[in-house]
This record gives sequence, structure tokens and C-alpha cells, in this order.
Amino acid sequence: MAAQAQSSQFGIRGLGQPGRPFSARTAGTAGAFGLFDGESSLNPAALDGTPTVVASFTGVQGFRSVENPAGSESLRESRFPHIAFAGPIRRFPMVLALSYSTYTNRDFTLATADTLPIREVLVPVADTLSSRGGISDLRFAGSYRVGPGWAVGGAFHVLTGSSRLAFDRSFADDSYTPVSQSAELSFAGVGASIGTVLQLTPVLAVAALIRTDGHVGVERDSTRVSEIDLPYSFGLGLRWRPSPRLELATQGLFRTWSAANSDLLAQGAPGARNTVEVALGGEFIGDPRRPFRRPLRFGARYGTLPFPVLGGPQPKEFAASLGTGARFAQQRGGVDLGLEYFRRTAGEYSEKGVVVTVGVTVRP
Repeated sequence: MAAQAQSSQFGIRGLGQPGRPFSARTAGTAGAFGLFDGESSLNPAALDGTPTVVASFTGVQGFRSVENPAGSESLRESRFPHIAFAGPIRRFPMVLALSYSTYTNRDFTLATADTLPIREVLVPVADTLSSRGGISDLRFAGSYRVGPGWAVGGAFHVLTGSSRLAFDRSFADDSYTPVSQSAELSFAGVGASIGTVLQLTPVLAVAALIRTDGHVGVERDSTRVSEIDLPYSFGLGLRWRPSPRLELATQGLFRTWSAANSDLLAQGAPGARNTVEVALGGEFIGDPRRPFRRPLRFGARYGTLPFPVLGGPQPKEFAASLGTGARFAQQRGGVDLGLEYFRRTAGEYSEKGVVVTVGVTVRP
């Protein structure tokens, strides 16, 4: 049975629940504008649209209901999955950025009950296994404007983090002393990404991304225990402005998570599978002269998740989003809001809920 304050049950196995390095604005479109958004950390070439120094902070509050063979539970979580700083370089058509985002999240608490034979007597026991942490992505990125409407970008990624594991066992018979164990898994790796954004016409633009994350080394209590291959990522996006009030976008992402399959199987995990994600969304502006005054954002996405729960069917996910925002103080500050409904399923395991995303943007 799951306990309070945890991430998805589909992030218990493998490396955890993959993160989404998006700003609140992009979250309101279900990720459809991710490859074109300079405040997100997906495509480094999208930084070209950053006219001045900007700092953005994103926080999420999630509420979900979980169902599995052990029963059902209501859960919630609070995280700060994305922080970014970016600014143009004077005299050069360049923008540099530094960002932090969640690569994978492995927060969970599991409680089980069993009966064990001890000295030929059956003794009820209660076990609790918890994990806090995951892998973080520290990105150093830059974009360069090759020509009018065409930008290229590159980024260097440092993957680091840890998961703190704790196991507790208590006995129904008070004559037995409770047992506790703890360990810490540490992760370290590097990756790189390149991308481009090309404005084909005044109303149509395309974007592309290629990323490799190599492998991540795993240490348990400062002792190297394994090495896990990480995926290549490929992305393609299209943005279309049919009118001054409406902008639409779509993108697709493919990640080769199966590269980690043999490494995870060797450690007793169910393995990993490739994932695909497709998103479609838009932004409607009520007054084109004030594009940042409460626009309406919307979107939907469908995708698969990399880590099966018990080696069964691959988890699938569907989500629909709404969002809005506002700028104030001569557009030096801003707040963006996103509301997402999601549902994830894999055989007898399912969960659904809502995620509220709040983004604060400051332009000094």
C-alpha cells in the first residue's frame, strides 16, 4: 500500500519517473511549445528568443489517486522541478543560459504486511520501504543566430543526484526488536544536446533536437556498484500562427530508454523500454497589443513511460492541460499558471490526478 507524499507508482522501478524540463507556460500547453520555449530546458536553440536577462522559477503541486492490486490510495506531492537563468551577450547574436531540472524523480514510500515463521512460530510483520531523491540535470546552454529566422544551439548536461533508501520492519510480537536499514545511491554522468529553430515563413517555424546522455555511474554508500546506459533523445516540432490571436504547436519526442534494459535486468529490475511522446497545443491571445495579458493556453499529450512496474505492459499516459499568465511592472515580472489532468495505466496499475504548475519570471 502506498503512503503519503510520493511521486508516481510508475517511478518506483528503474531510475524513477522521468522529469519534464518545462516552464509553466509550456506546461499549460501540455508541452507542445517545449522545443520553441527559451524558458524551458529542452531545446538550446530556443534561447535565441530571449531578448533580455531572465530568471524563471517553477513549482508544482500534484494530487493523485492510485489503484493497484494492493488497493487504492490518495496522494499528493510538492516539487520545484525547474529553475533557469538566461541572457543575451552584447555585440554577439548569442544567448547563454544555466538551468536546473529534474531528470528522474524517485520519491516513494511502500508499506506491506506479511507473516513470517520465526522459531517455528508465525509472527506478523509490517515492512516500510521509502526512497527520497533522484537524478538532477544541470544544463549549461547557448544559442547562436546563424541568420534571420535561423538559430542553432548546444548544451552540456551534468547529471547528478542521490536516492536515500530506508527500510523498517516492525513485529506484532513486542519481544522482537524492530529492524532498520538505510543506504544512499549516488548518480553521476554527463550528456550533450544540439538543436535548431528555423522560421520557414512569417507564420511557420520548425524545431529539431538531438541529445545523448551517455551513461550514469551508480554508487551505494560511496562504493561503485553499477553503470547504467542512458537514452538518446530525438525531437521534432512545428509552430504555426494562423492569425495574430492564435498560435498552435505540436512536437514529438522519442527516447531510446531500452539502452538501460540489460543493465537494469542485471540488477533484478524489470528493465526499460523506448518511449514516445506526442503533444499538441496552442495559445489564444485576446488582445494582440497586450499578448501577455491573460492568454488562454491549452493542449493534450500522449506518451509511454520507460519502466514497467513488474515486467508487465509498458505504462501509458494521457494528459490535458489549460493555462494562463500575466506580466506586470513593465513586463519585468510575470506569473504563469498551468493545470493538467493526467491518467496513467499499465495492466492492473493505474493512477489519475491533477498537477498545478506555477511559474514566476523576473527580468531585471
